[in-house]
Amino acid sequence: MTLKLRNREMQRSPLLKRLAGFTVIPLVGTVAPLFLLPVAARVGGVDGWYSLSVGQAVGTFGSIVISYGWNVLGPALVATAESGADRRYLWGESLRERLLLAAVVIPICAVISGYLAGPGFETFTMAMAVAFSLGGLTPTWFFVGAGDPKSIAWFDMLPRLVATLVTALVIYLTQSLWSYPILWIIATVVGLVAVQRSLGHPRIFRGSTLRGTLAGLRRRLGVALVDGLGGVYISAPVPLAGATGTAAEAGIIASADKLYRFGLITVTTLGNTLQAWTLDPAAPNATRRHISAIIAHTVLGVVGMIALGILGEFATALLFGPDVKATASSMWFYGGAFLAVSCSTPLIRNLLVPALKTRFVLAGTALGAITGVISMYVLGQAAGPDGVAAGFMLSEVALLIIISPAALGHLVSLRNKDKRK
Repeated sequence: MTLKLRNREMQRSPLLKRLAGFTVIPLVGTVAPLFLLPVAARVGGVDGWYSLSVGQAVGTFGSIVISYGWNVLGPALVATAESGADRRYLWGESLRERLLLAAVVIPICAVISGYLAGPGFETFTMAMAVAFSLGGLTPTWFFVGAGDPKSIAWFDMLPRLVATLVTALVIYLTQSLWSYPILWIIATVVGLVAVQRSLGHPRIFRGSTLRGTLAGLRRRLGVALVDGLGGVYISAPVPLAGATGTAAEAGIIASADKLYRFGLITVTTLGNTLQAWTLDPAAPNATRRHISAIIAHTVLGVVGMIALGILGEFATALLFGPDVKATASSMWFYGGAFLAVSCSTPLIRNLLVPALKTRFVLAGTALGAITGVISMYVLGQAAGPDGVAAGFMLSEVALLIIISPAALGHLVSLRNKDKRK
């Protein structure tokens, strides 16, 4: 082997290891709910399945608000931090901000989900919203930026995996859904305590002031607004399906949405794998890495769209039962949304956010939120679950259309800089 080839292999090795870590870990996390949700759908019935999904949807939106943009901006900050001390400071700062937000956001999410719940499931739905709102405290983004998939496994995936498998067994034995939110909350708390210990107990509140914390929140307001607005239409399909139709119709969208979320793990995995590699400040040919990431995400999007469209109806019937299976047309709409999300991911995470061009992302997300919510409500009233799915697809397409010119323009400027070096 020549010296040139040996050096090339050495450069590829860290990426391949990172790809393996960021692929296997989310894959395990994706497979685990497949043991739980089919049991929960059948034990809960139509009303229970809808209520569970509403609690998850509202809680997921709450988690996005609580994360306050750290899931988007955080990995890049960690990846470019100059020392371990700087990384620990970032973690402590993020946890302080997110804990303060959680104290406000979680009660609001609980009340909203209780109002939207199916009859007899009000308290359970509130508990589900609390459990999933706590997802905003996740350490995953921190270890993504550090290029450390092993820590994601130990501190986030493993506690949730154990909670998921135990919950499936308990639901089956007790014929009650209550173990789901309880064990999910415990898993989140255990993971956070373990992270704090592993990082040497970074300061959270000690030595900080409320004024300083509020100043940090103001600095990240733009990214947080982008993330929060995106969360509006990401979490809206199931609640809007319930508002425009029956619990049974909302259950159809819940099943389609669940399968779509399973599929999005592949987009997240690819994005997590390539982000630190693409943004490596010492890397040669940075433009080539950006282009490779865009091509990879586009190919994944096309494959995912076709898979959801062709196999979606059968898969939801198999997983969640024939009473709440998705329609073929709704799955094609969700497939279109999958393609749009996959294409927009590298543009946002690798180009616009690191370049602090968040105003374009904010504009696209705002348009997507407005387009999506209005379309889902109007089309949902006119065409039922298929209309809600179509409106959801329109929201993601609108975002992609708005951000593409700015992202590609920035890519061209990076290419010109590379040529001048």
